Formats: sequence, C-alpha cells, structure tokens
Amino acid sequence: MTDSSLPLRRSGTGRLTAPGAILLLGAIAFGATACGDSRAETPTRNGPGMTGGGERAIPVAAEVVVPREMQVILRGSANLRAREEVEVLPKQAGVISRIMVEEGMRVQAGQALASLDSEEWELQARQSEARARAARDAANRAAQLQSQGLISDQEVERLMSDAQVAEADLGLARLRVRNAVIVAPIAGVVTHRLVERGQLVNSGTPTFRVADLSRLEAAVGVPEREANRVQAGQLARVRIEGQAPNQGRVARVRPVVDPASGTVQVVVEVDPQQGGGLRPGQFVNVEIVTETLDERLTLPRTAVLVDGAEPRVFAISGGRAQEREVTLGVSQAERVEVRGGVSPGDTVVVVGQDNLRPGVAVNLMELDGQALAESERPRPTPGQAPAGDIPSLAEIEQRLIERGIPQAQARQMAEQIQRGETPAGMGGRGGTGRPGGGPGGSQ
Repeated sequence: MTDSSLPLRRSGTGRLTAPGAILLLGAIAFGATACGDSRAETPTRNGPGMTGGGERAIPVAAEVVVPREMQVILRGSANLRAREEVEVLPKQAGVISRIMVEEGMRVQAGQALASLDSEEWELQARQSEARARAARDAANRAAQLQSQGLISDQEVERLMSDAQVAEADLGLARLRVRNAVIVAPIAGVVTHRLVERGQLVNSGTPTFRVADLSRLEAAVGVPEREANRVQAGQLARVRIEGQAPNQGRVARVRPVVDPASGTVQVVVEVDPQQGGGLRPGQFVNVEIVTETLDERLTLPRTAVLVDGAEPRVFAISGGRAQEREVTLGVSQAERVEVRGGVSPGDTVVVVGQDNLRPGVAVNLMELDGQALAESERPRPTPGQAPAGDIPSLAEIEQRLIERGIPQAQARQMAEQIQRGETPAGMGGRGGTGRPGGGPGGSQ
C-alpha cells in the first residue's frame, strides 16, 4: 500500500497535536538519513540540554518566590519648574543705561539688576527740593506774622497747604529717581536677560527673569478617583530617563478637580542637588508612594503570561514545567503582586516561559539572577513530553536543524508543521524530494 500523504493527528481545534508533529519530525529524520546526509545525526541522549531519556529540556531562568515589601505607587509625568520664578518689570518707562548682572548670577532680593537713564529725573528732583524749601520758609514766616496779628488765618492756611504740596512733589521726584534702578524682587538666580543697553522700555516690558532654584517642583495630574490616596508629605520619586531616581515629597494637593481633565493637581517638591543635578524644564517621571505593603509575594511582570482567559505562570517542580493560574494585585515598576496561585519558596520561570508547556523538562540556567553550573541544575523526573499541544516553533526548527535540514528550509518546514500541513519536499527513501510522498514508501 502506498501512502499519498503523512497521516496527521489533530486536536479538537484543528491544530496539529504533539504526536503528529513528533511523527513528522521522525519522518524528516528518516528521510535525511536515507539520503545519506552526513549532517543528519541523532542528538546524544545525555548531551547538554537533554534528559536521561533523550528528551530535550527547555533552557529557562527562574526566581524563588519570597515575601517582600511592596509600595503602592501612582505615576505621572511633568516638566520641572522652579518653586518661584518672576519676570522683572521696570516701574517706569525709560532707556536702559546700565546692566549690572548676567544670566546665571545669583542675586539677593532688592539687588540692582539694571538702571534707566535718570538725568532728567534727578534735575526734576532738585527743582522740587528747591520749591519745597521755599514753601516751608513762606509758611514759617506766615506763622510768625500771625502771632503778631499782621496776617489773616486764611493766608496762613494757604501757605501751609502750598508747603505740603511742595513736599509731596519732592517725594514723587525722588521716587522717580529711585525707580530708575531695576531691582530683583526675590532672591535667586538670573535665568534670562531680556534687554540690552540703550533699549527703550516701559512698565510692561520684561527685563529679567529670576528664579528660586533652591527647590524644584513637578505638577502632575492625578485622576480624581485616586486623589484621596494622596496627602502632603508623602514620599515621592522623580526620575529622569536613564538616571537614578531623586527623592522628593508631596508639597501640596490642589483641593479642586480640573473639569477639563478630571484630575487633581499634585505638586511634588525635590532637591535639585541630588544625583547629577536637576534643572527647571527637564521632563521627568514622577512616582508617588501612597502606601507601603509588608510581606507580599511579587514576581516580575514578564513572568506572567496573559494570553489566555486567566493570568498564569510556570513553576518548576521536579525539573518540569507546571502551569498555574494566578491572581494578581497591585503593581510596582517592573513587578506585580501575586495574591494566589503561588506560595513562598516556589520556583517560578521568569525568562523562557513562552516556550513552555505543562510537563516539559526544563534546563534551569539561572536562578535569582545567578548562573547555575551544570551540576547545580535540577534533573527532570522521569516522564514523557506532554501530548496536549504542538511543540513550539523554535523547538521544531531546532530539531530540524539538528537533523541536517538547512536553517532557511528548517524554518519554513517548522512553520508548515505549526499550521498542521505536511512540509513540501518530504520524499521517500530515495530522497527525491517528491511532494506528497510519504516517508515510508511502499510496503
């Protein structure tokens, strides 16, 4: 009888099952041997990555589950800003005659930054001073004459009023002279110089920007449903991409919700001298620690498979993969809390779990970040590979390559096997590569 095609076993879903795939691989190995290809060799039963029964073990890295402290975190992002920053405006119009500071200089409150041309105002002040002095003298003489009955009371009152007006004019003239000097309203650092000598400015022209850089702030929006968890004084971390986090704290929480975004503004304060130094304007990621949980079981996010109905992980028991459904809790950075499905002391696969199926042998290459020597790796318990599903694409491809199939062809054939198809070019004993020919030929 001649087989026109290789008999395949398929699962209820229409996929090729593991026995069918293994049968295909065995047929390919037979065909390669029949062709006399020197590369078609059967792997050593006790070679690296093999169990004592010749079963290939999947290399993985794992982590032992232990209770640890876990922080509940709210995340946001913002641009850093100075705690206080002001634009310095001149108090009157004029021409810039002198600039005393430059960008980057530290200044004190009230320190002169620049001055306007004040020659005209100084002359007006001298003129007002003379008028005020004359008015005072006239008022004093009138008071003496009043005591002698030589001048009326009304005249004395008028002269005294004129003296007061002259004093006020003198005060205004002196104020204009003082206002010719532009001063810093706060202590800080000059971040911007916005004017040049000879430039005409008015009372609305910004001349400098001065910022208090002793503390920096990041304002982040927290969803209103989470806002009740945030309080002033809570620990926070400010992180720049590629750098270590900087410690900060929640400075204040706005008591109202922004109706446009549905968020509550939370301001986090941080010391700019930490680490490599922070600067206003830098984009940062902010983490606010709202709660610290003790003795929680956690795993790396990458260890949890979420491609099914329930999250699951692969634990290692007796050197073999054991699939477990898990219940997840809160997350922190790259880790997630596991509230059910694993226990303290369990060994859970964190790298390589995508290639695992329940019951397959595993080759534990790394545990808790430390590489294991061959003698330290657990040996799989005796058993057979599971027949519940088709081997992984990488596993099929590797087996084909080990049996002498060129890599490009092995990849194509592995994909066909994954789809439940008979790979093209599987010939009989003569190795003719005739499509559709069964590996067994005629009987």
